[in-house]
Amino acid sequence: MRASWGDEGEVVLDSGLTYDGADPVRVRVRKRGIRIDISDDGAAVRKAGIQGWRETAERTVELEGFNVNRAGVVFVPVVEGRDIGSLAERLAATSLAVYGDLLAQDD
Repeated sequence: MRASWGDEGEVVLDSGLTYDGADPVRVRVRKRGIRIDISDDGAAVRKAGIQGWRETAERTVELEGFNVNRAGVVFVPVVEGRDIGSLAERLAATSLAVYGDLLAQDD
């Protein structure tokens, strides 16, 4: 991936997972210099549509060492040399876990 991107690049990966069996869980990978950002673009929080989501989302992402910002974006910043594919897969699974935990919170 690094060799073909140069200093900048972006790709959206389909993880093969789905939110509620319908919408695909996608992960955006953006490269800017040596920094690479991997995120769900806020899909889990947006699709769950739950108010008061932040505490639940923060607790869920912390288990994997990821982050969630005020806009509900699950993300992890990394630098070149890391296994981006593995991190993207883990982030997709974490995004799906956030979605599930938010729906469970609303029950």
